[in-house]
Amino acid sequence: MKYDARAGRFFRMDRVQDNTGNFVTEDVDITHSLKAIVDFKNLMVGWMHFATGTAPDFKLVPYGNDIPDRPSDKHKNGVRIMMKLSKDCGGDKPIRELAGTSKALISGLEALFVQYLAEKDGYPGKLPVVVLEKTTLVKSGSGDKASTNYQPVFKIIAWAERGDLGSVAPPLNPDSNPPAAGSTLAEAPVAAEMVDADDF
Repeated sequence: MKYDARAGRFFRMDRVQDNTGNFVTEDVDITHSLKAIVDFKNLMVGWMHFATGTAPDFKLVPYGNDIPDRPSDKHKNGVRIMMKLSKDCGGDKPIRELAGTSKALISGLEALFVQYLAEKDGYPGKLPVVVLEKTTLVKSGSGDKASTNYQPVFKIIAWAERGDLGSVAPPLNPDSNPPAAGSTLAEAPVAAEMVDADDF
């Protein structure tokens, strides 16, 4: 997955065959249908560098561990998390990775993570089921350095079993190419048993 902070949109990145038989990446907009089980238990944080034409370089650790030294001035603070998308937006491969360095994305995930930490003890062994509630405009800088981005605002709507998300996060620097890439507290979640099994 990837998040376009300038447009406030989430995309699922699918590998498909084009007319010549070559595999290409196709971006599928899932902004309005985004619903996912989010694996905050295996949240990774650290440094990322996305360079065109090469695999991203990740230097990450599980949340709560000391962040490693910054490898270069090109590396930025980033987060990496696994999600299981619902059938409505997940395509044929619902388990996806979201990794990025956008301050807007990180701020949105941070607000959601704070809520997760506050409520997780009430749902032992469960992970939050999350939807994208909206995006909010965030302006920064001034003059030539002014920029406009959109911060995602997520909402926990239920809690669910981990299922086939797996018990551990993926390798920190896999051989395969990963995808390139203020909130208000959400309402209290509904009971975990309210999750429709057909959603996932």
